[in-house]
Amino acid sequence: MSATSEPTTTPREPAGDGGVASASPVDAHAAPVSETKESSGKATAAMVLGILGALVALVIPIVGIIMGIIAIVFGRQARAETSSGRKSGRGKAQAGFVLGIVACVLGVIAMIVNAAILAS
Repeated sequence: MSATSEPTTTPREPAGDGGVASASPVDAHAAPVSETKESSGKATAAMVLGILGALVALVIPIVGIIMGIIAIVFGRQARAETSSGRKSGRGKAQAGFVLGIVACVLGVIAMIVNAAILAS
């Protein structure tokens, strides 16, 4: 039987960056940084206004319609920003645009229902 020898390790010298030694030579390099695009604020605003507009349209139809129109405008502008690749948030822009349309439709339906209830 052959005797197994324990692996020997030599202590590493402290690194020159404040005395922190890396765990292995592979860790000695800087971590890769991914490129992040700036998120479109108009896309976020369109989505928030679309969600709130759809909910408010059931209670106060005119406010829901106004919020829906603003969400549609911001959604279109944000889609133009994100399609050129300058900013991220294309999904939010699309969601805000669609929810703005939903808010306008719900507001019109709520107005018709309210008029029918008041007329009877």
